[in-house]
Amino acid sequence: MTKRELVVAQGKREKVLKLKKLRVKRRNVLILAVAMFIANVAFGMAFPYLSVYMKVLGASMFMVGLLSVAFNLTSTVFQYPFGWLSDSTGNRKGFIAFGVASIGIFYTAMAFVSSPSGVLILRTLQGIFGSAMTPAHSALISELSTRAGSIFGLFNSIENAGFMVGNFLGSVIVSYLGIRKLFVLSSFLLFISAGIVLFIREHPAGRRPFLGIILVREGRESWRATVKSSAFKRLMRGYLGLFYVTVFLVMVASGQFYSVSSVYFRETFGEWSVGVIFGIESLAAALTGYFLGKLIDRHGAKRFYLIAIAGYGLAFLLYAFVKNVWLVFGVAFLSGLKWVMTINSTSAYVAQNVKASERAQGMGLLNAMMSLGWVVGPLLGGYLSGISFTLNFVSTLVPLGLAFVLALRLPG
Repeated sequence: MTKRELVVAQGKREKVLKLKKLRVKRRNVLILAVAMFIANVAFGMAFPYLSVYMKVLGASMFMVGLLSVAFNLTSTVFQYPFGWLSDSTGNRKGFIAFGVASIGIFYTAMAFVSSPSGVLILRTLQGIFGSAMTPAHSALISELSTRAGSIFGLFNSIENAGFMVGNFLGSVIVSYLGIRKLFVLSSFLLFISAGIVLFIREHPAGRRPFLGIILVREGRESWRATVKSSAFKRLMRGYLGLFYVTVFLVMVASGQFYSVSSVYFRETFGEWSVGVIFGIESLAAALTGYFLGKLIDRHGAKRFYLIAIAGYGLAFLLYAFVKNVWLVFGVAFLSGLKWVMTINSTSAYVAQNVKASERAQGMGLLNAMMSLGWVVGPLLGGYLSGISFTLNFVSTLVPLGLAFVLALRLPG
């Protein structure tokens, strides 16, 4: 074979290999999309009824608040170590499947407990083991396309659509079968989702040894798993560290509002309005997520992140002062837009600014900052709402304003 023929043959092999990789990526996108849609149907069914279940079992409002704090606190602690493990092993689908199945196991267990403390313990464990899913899920999505904004927008639309379907299904199931059976059915869907994820084909990068991890032992003072020689210090330095601080501040404001919003909506507009308002938020996110993602790719993540922060402030102010339920439906649509814009822009910003070998850790740290904000925010929201809902909602402008000013300093 002549040199020219060898070059042509090599070119054909490379073309075939590229087409094969493209087919695998498209197949993986489809599998993950189906799995995450089903998982979010389950989340949408079960999540809204956790606090209701606690009240049915006789919990105080303080314990209902602890349900959110405990879950988000454990998620904050464990997401980064799970992200590190995912990067270290090159395994994404295994951690996603483990996290989704773990959430299902604890929902099943909740159906059989008879005390609020039992639900609280199970929700805490759910936060620990379920956090294995999030960083690997975000990292895998970022690896499915070079257009981070578009791919995150697509999945946010799919997942919000699933959550919305779950909301409506959950209300019907509770009416006919009760909350306990709702949790069991949600678990069944989560197990199906975990099984589907395992059909994803991935090519793990070189595995790194597990030297440097200090595992938590009984009686140790700190609950944190310490990771030596990791990317944590690099991710928290410079403008990336500043970015993560702004995410934390935005989520403090989010936690202030959403930890008490159900009670506010019920007292202001009636019990029927709660599901409708949250459903409209999910609908807005599902309809616009993909298109906003494409715009983020075109115009930059920082610009849309700033718009999203401003959207939070506007939405919370309108929720505080608009007393007509039909106008509040419009506010809910705006609120859904700012949420999906936040998720798309922050995920795209991390994907574009963190190298691939540390991406799951970067995504894990992003999700950890969101969870940490939701630990602090509900504590503030519960206290301030005891004085006045309006005071609480208006006070969200303090962390949001600080986040906006700091975000202006981020490089585009």
